[in-house]
Amino acid sequence: MTRLSRSAAVVLPLAATLGLAGCSSADDDAAAGEVTYPTVPFTAPGEGISLGHDDQEIGATIPEPVHVGEITPIKSTDLLAVAGGFGKLELGVNAIDPVTGVAGSRFVVGPGIWDPVIHGFVGETSSDPAVLAAEVWRPRGSRGAASFIVSTYSGNLLEPSEAPLPDYARVHSRPGSNAVTSDGKYFVTWDDGLYGVRVVDLEAKKESGAVQIIGCGPFTWLDGHELYSICEETRELIQISIDDSGVPSETKRSKVLPEDFVSTRKVTWAADAKKALLVGENGDVYVFDFSNGLPTGAVAPIGNAGQEGGRFGENAIDNTGGRLAVEYTDSAIHPDSARGGDVVKIELRDAATFAPVKTLDLPYLGLTGIDSMAWSVDGATLYVLGDGPEVDGETKKTIVGIAAATGDKVSSAEVTGTVEDVGTLLTPQVLE
Repeated sequence: MTRLSRSAAVVLPLAATLGLAGCSSADDDAAAGEVTYPTVPFTAPGEGISLGHDDQEIGATIPEPVHVGEITPIKSTDLLAVAGGFGKLELGVNAIDPVTGVAGSRFVVGPGIWDPVIHGFVGETSSDPAVLAAEVWRPRGSRGAASFIVSTYSGNLLEPSEAPLPDYARVHSRPGSNAVTSDGKYFVTWDDGLYGVRVVDLEAKKESGAVQIIGCGPFTWLDGHELYSICEETRELIQISIDDSGVPSETKRSKVLPEDFVSTRKVTWAADAKKALLVGENGDVYVFDFSNGLPTGAVAPIGNAGQEGGRFGENAIDNTGGRLAVEYTDSAIHPDSARGGDVVKIELRDAATFAPVKTLDLPYLGLTGIDSMAWSVDGATLYVLGDGPEVDGETKKTIVGIAAATGDKVSSAEVTGTVEDVGTLLTPQVLE
């Protein structure tokens, strides 16, 4: 649709301006000064109409018809690739084939939060949930306050399912602090203003309940409608149950953590095995097993991630609970620091014993930089996103596949088909 630029709009003749001002509304019920805008319907693209690939001629119909296609569902072999950059109010998200590097369906979300809250889902049809994002639409002065929304994108992307949050809600955005239940019914998050757990009913499109639990969190390891988390100061694991109405309540606590336990800011979850990975800020590596509910016996670390000459950073456990991976920088400074080092290797380890499987450094990966890593849905492959070899002073984003069992490199492909450079890989969730 053709639009006038601002500079073109301000040179309208005075007579034209007065003429516009003198026009009366066709709507007799409209209040004085009220402006209404026509709704332009959108239709599926027909023959000879492409979406995003080839230019099409402008026809005689004004306004031009708006065409929209439906997304391709995210496959179980896909990952999500999120655009890089910090502090962006809008982020592009692509479904991507990590073996070929070819990007597919694209979503644009408006997280506006410290760490983007984005979850992807494996689907069978275009109407299945594809991407969920906790979004903040920023205040615009006299035009309105900020809106806090949990949006689920599917279908044609122009009509996402939106669950407005109350204006006092503040979603905690660190990875692992929010999740979607396996039946896709609830979005669950620790809330920074509440100091507790807030639940959003995605079907009813509203908050269904909340509970304040000071001194615990902010992790949401979800098994069905049972949430497990940490209470660092009291050295407890905690269980919070979500009832059939979506109301959370504390049900159990278990003081099973050692006295020297130190928590962290980011955690990951092995959905199939019902195990949680936590690498504490002192390097202790914990794999909590919630397959039989809240542990009742003492829980000890399986090892320590500390190494000479580099600081451990991001970590991830695969859905089967068999392997975990830990990133390391070339500096002793934490990578979350403004002066943190660059990630130069990943240690692939056994998730039961912390025994080493393979060191994945830059030469082995064939990369000149590491941005992110994510496991395949089935846990068979660890995919690493980074900068490929430098050619004529430039590098291209590349995804490298590593076999979980052996650490062998099984694939390498340049990323193609994205609008902007991607910086983060995410594993989509399989809903029941």
